Amino acid sequence: MNTPTTNSRVSDSCSPLPEASALVSGPTGDRAPRETITRWRVNRVFWIKDSLPHATRTLHTRSTDESCETEHLGFRCWSGDVEVDVRSPLTAKAFQALPFAEQIGYLRAWEPETSDLDGPMREGLAAILHEEVKSQAVPYFERADQFSGLDPLYSTALVRGFSDGLKGKAVSSWESFWRFARWVLAQCDPETEVRDAFSGETQLGRRWQFCRLEIARFLDATLNGKLAPLPRGERAAVWQLIDVLAHDANPAATDESHEDEGIMDPLALSLNTVRGVAVHSMFSYVCWIRSHSSANAPTGQNLDDVREAREVLQACLDLQLESSPEIRSVFCANLARLASLEEEWLRDHVEQIFRPHGQNEQPYSTWEMFIRFCHADSRIFALLRQQYSSAILRMPQNETEGSSQPDSRVSLGKHLVVSYCRGALDFEQPGDLLAAFIRRAPEPVRADVMGFVGRSLAQSNGPLPTKMFARLLKLWNWLVQRETPAGGPGFQDRAA
Repeated sequence: MNTPTTNSRVSDSCSPLPEASALVSGPTGDRAPRETITRWRVNRVFWIKDSLPHATRTLHTRSTDESCETEHLGFRCWSGDVEVDVRSPLTAKAFQALPFAEQIGYLRAWEPETSDLDGPMREGLAAILHEEVKSQAVPYFERADQFSGLDPLYSTALVRGFSDGLKGKAVSSWESFWRFARWVLAQCDPETEVRDAFSGETQLGRRWQFCRLEIARFLDATLNGKLAPLPRGERAAVWQLIDVLAHDANPAATDESHEDEGIMDPLALSLNTVRGVAVHSMFSYVCWIRSHSSANAPTGQNLDDVREAREVLQACLDLQLESSPEIRSVFCANLARLASLEEEWLRDHVEQIFRPHGQNEQPYSTWEMFIRFCHADSRIFALLRQQYSSAILRMPQNETEGSSQPDSRVSLGKHLVVSYCRGALDFEQPGDLLAAFIRRAPEPVRADVMGFVGRSLAQSNGPLPTKMFARLLKLWNWLVQRETPAGGPGFQDRAA
């Protein structure tokens, strides 16, 4: 980002904070249009507005109302002599003052006068809509279907407003939202050239993808009890949307080249793709169904009572139908749910979940994602014992793993040590997994694993349980004895 010193507007933005009088006189003198001066006043002290003296804060509020800016100005950046921000054709108060029908009519009818960044933009108006919906989520939610037919930007802002504004609220009817969501998902959304409003560049994209992603996130949050309570009778409507979203084209095959390796792992990417969030929401859907099941309702450990979800989840494990690492990672993140609610189904499909789906298993195989990013409780460890054993046998024994990613052998060791502390392993027993790991892992890996133990102990609150302390002491003494040859120096300082 350039920060030129020859441009008065840019260099002024980096100068010391102005006195109150600077709010009254703009930096460009009488030649500047009144709107430019007003916007400068607002932006100049936006970040300290809450600390201004009363008179100055009152003036700032009045200037904000006059400037056609959103309440939250968002990001501003400078490059050369160009100042970029997102402007709305209406202020928040002006939009709020419109009757509901006129708000919708304005959203349908308004068009930007210019194609550049100098004037009001749809993005600015969408930000105004989002804040209004967020503050009045219930009445907007119960009339959501009246927003059908709007631009994707406004539809996305609407759903995001519901996600932000319905926390702890109750709604009387969901039908209007279901109609709106079904309308969005029915829109033809092929890849096309989409113009970026800020850069002006065009690239292939889908106009409705972000709105579909927001709907998937809204459903997942609702099923997890984070938003308005969802009545049991809405099961069919919820599943209808999840089923459509779970077959979305995002992530596409072209998204799986992992050009962003090191920026976001597949598990993080799964939370930012339509199909990924939809599959996450399937597990939330199963838990939601179980939470509404009566004592006499038939439930099972094999998804028998949620067959609609079982069919789609099993299709996700078919490598011919779904090979995306992002989708496979969703199963890793939800192993605890499967183990507690659907242990029989998990036991029957564990081989499919962890089946290698490519020649290079690192770092995007399902097992690698699980071992790096997930935790294993005692139930999961018992179910995956064979997978842990196989991972120990195939791990490389050279000192460095040869990957830019964190060493997965250290992650494996952490899992095994935690399981040992819980009493699931005993290095003195024949065929013990921790003992096998210690024998095969090179010294730097063993050192990193024990470093993890030390950091965990240092960060623990209060004394350790007696049995856990005894087990860790026993492990430490065994490692010291093992690492210290007769007459040898014992542990080496890795920094030496």
